[in-house]
Amino acid sequence: MEALRGNALRQTRILLRLKPRPKTPVLALPVDKIVGYHALICRRLTDLWPAGLSVAGESVCEIGPGDCLAAAAYFIAQGAARVDLVELEPPVVNARQRQVLSALKKLGFPIATEVIGAGEAPRLNERLVSYHRHRLEEYRAENRHALVFSHNVMEHVEDLAAAFTACYRALRPGGRMLHIIDLGGHGQFEDPIPPLDFQTYPDWLFEWMYPVHHRNTRRFLADYRRAVAAAGFKTVEIQALRTADQAYVKAIHPQLRLAARQQPVADLAVIEFSLSAVK
Repeated sequence: MEALRGNALRQTRILLRLKPRPKTPVLALPVDKIVGYHALICRRLTDLWPAGLSVAGESVCEIGPGDCLAAAAYFIAQGAARVDLVELEPPVVNARQRQVLSALKKLGFPIATEVIGAGEAPRLNERLVSYHRHRLEEYRAENRHALVFSHNVMEHVEDLAAAFTACYRALRPGGRMLHIIDLGGHGQFEDPIPPLDFQTYPDWLFEWMYPVHHRNTRRFLADYRRAVAAAGFKTVEIQALRTADQAYVKAIHPQLRLAARQQPVADLAVIEFSLSAVK
């Protein structure tokens, strides 16, 4: 009901032609919670950094950073010459953003605080970081990046084929993409709700609850494998980062929608995973 109410309000705003307010879902939280979430991204970058990958002097692209500059600051600290951020929302650069980056650096992560320019009024250092305000599917870079990265973004992408084709096109030969993808419930279905409960709703009802571009698309591990291969990537590595309890998967399996019941049980149990591939 809460999801249906949220969508009703969204549709009302559209009918009234009211522009949505810029979203700052993380930066609106207390600083310690912001640091905790952004530290998770930095920790995962550290843990999943592909062996032998160097971005020194290279261009890096991050997909869907939202209001987070932590990954961009991480890449610049690793020697990247420039980071392109593909994000619909406008940049969020303020004193709190600067405070968070300083806190991450104190935690020991490689963070280039200079992504926010010096001076009393915080501003984006456009020599190092630039924004491209559209969806990944519309990104038109050619053979530019050594690395394309996203964290909990690709589960929201509606056109997977176009998205991975855009990644392939944007990478230079030998470049790599690294995506962390969350297949669990979002919104009202976040923890502590069990991770596959949102897969029990029929498609028609789920679309009323969460319309296009405002949802986890409920795709499966196999969908990502197929889309990556179809885009032209030859070397694909998938690593499970979070899995569901096997007893829970077995118990809920008869209640899942048909498309979910047709997936291998081992795949259904993978709730979050990293996907790495080389062009």
